[in-house]
Amino acid sequence: MAVLVVAIGVVYLVWRAGTLDGTGVAGHLFYTAEVVSYLAIVWTAVMMCRVRPGYVRRPPAPAGTLDVFVTVCGEPVEIVEATLRAALAIDYPHRTYVLNDGRIARRDDWRDIDALAARLGLTCFTRTTGSKGKAANLNHALARTDAEAIMTLDADHIAVPDLAERVLGYLRDPKVGFVCTEQRFDLGRYDVLNNAEPMLYRAVQPAKDRDSAASSCGNGTLYRRTALESAGGFSEWNIVEDLHTSYELHARGWRSVYHPEAVSVGIAPATAAEYAKQRSRWAMDGLRLLLFDNPLRKPGLTGWQRAHYLHTGIGYLVACVQMMFLLGPPMSALAGMEIASGVSLTAYVLYALPYLLSSMLLVAAYAGLRGAQRTIASTLFNAPLYALSFVRVVLSGRPESGATAKAALPRMSILLLPQVLFAAGLAATILVVGLNPDVADLSALVWAGMLLAMVAGPLSALSERRAVVERVQVPIRAVIAVTVLGFAVTALIAG
Repeated sequence: MAVLVVAIGVVYLVWRAGTLDGTGVAGHLFYTAEVVSYLAIVWTAVMMCRVRPGYVRRPPAPAGTLDVFVTVCGEPVEIVEATLRAALAIDYPHRTYVLNDGRIARRDDWRDIDALAARLGLTCFTRTTGSKGKAANLNHALARTDAEAIMTLDADHIAVPDLAERVLGYLRDPKVGFVCTEQRFDLGRYDVLNNAEPMLYRAVQPAKDRDSAASSCGNGTLYRRTALESAGGFSEWNIVEDLHTSYELHARGWRSVYHPEAVSVGIAPATAAEYAKQRSRWAMDGLRLLLFDNPLRKPGLTGWQRAHYLHTGIGYLVACVQMMFLLGPPMSALAGMEIASGVSLTAYVLYALPYLLSSMLLVAAYAGLRGAQRTIASTLFNAPLYALSFVRVVLSGRPESGATAKAALPRMSILLLPQVLFAAGLAATILVVGLNPDVADLSALVWAGMLLAMVAGPLSALSERRAVVERVQVPIRAVIAVTVLGFAVTALIAG
């Protein structure tokens, strides 16, 4: 499938190059975005070809001492209690510690967390001084504990009882410095925000694992204490600790393992606003690494590790370029800019449709059809966020870290303004072209409808109540589809 996508992509781009005469700057910018996206697909396909289909590594029996760190920073007490009780129920001798950063972060309920830990008979580390952030919180506990292995759990993740059975045995190999796992969340049917990220956990992480380049996703990561100590503890250089700590451990020669099962079930961002805040933070982490601690200059990494870390950072820049796809239909219909000249709808279907379908099927091979749709939709939705993140990284350096909210979730955010404007532009394109087909080719109408349906899903997550968000998904897509189809049929009949 990967070879087919690469070949069809070449045919499409050669054809598209012949449609640029007279299109000016707009047409050439759009074509540049298409070329960049194609190169990203090729790079990703090369990485994914290294995945061993059906391969599931099974670790030896667990051994050694284990500490479980539960990091808390203002999460609701009832959520933290459920997490702590599940951690205590892990079926292996271990010690559970509460890492309460609520006081230093000025959260109102930090005393309640201290009281909860005391009631459950747990040691609670509550910092009063030091750097803010999860990494500093973890390092504070690291210096006050002594187990050979450390499992990190977020305050809203319920650990499975056989957690140690699943991952602790990997550390029998003295070269393994850490083990990262799949993240799993309690999600609804639609998962409009793509919190499940099937491409990451079924393709990207397994590909990285082939080259000992898998990176921690924070929660559910098992660390060897001596590995952390060799790197000076959890990295406080970035906004969150996971990516850069993995990077530093790899640079020091430690191997990583990706275990393709979850060891906990957590709560994911429920609203588009909180999701945007989280993804913006992650993007800034990846971009800071690319710009200020570039893998090409990092001593100790293997060639493939450099390639994987570059793929992570450059992926955010590619997404920024892909904003051109959201701009294409409005540029054509509303601004009168020509993106392709002398192109019939038939030619577009013959050349563009096979490329689009094969690209989607490549993603679907790992994520499933529904997962492929969500992956593409989230990529488009996140593109403006990543562009803003790039600007923030260049202009302001390192922003403060913070926990993802689990209660009183914001429904709107200034971070969503670009997506709202793009959606408005696409909706206007549908109306303008639908009412006056002479303004632009019908392909602009169809493209605008497809893109709006993609972006509208994540943007509709305005309520933290899952049932409300799920209930509006079919009506939103139905309205867009019926409107576009009606306009297209009317234009074809009239023409």
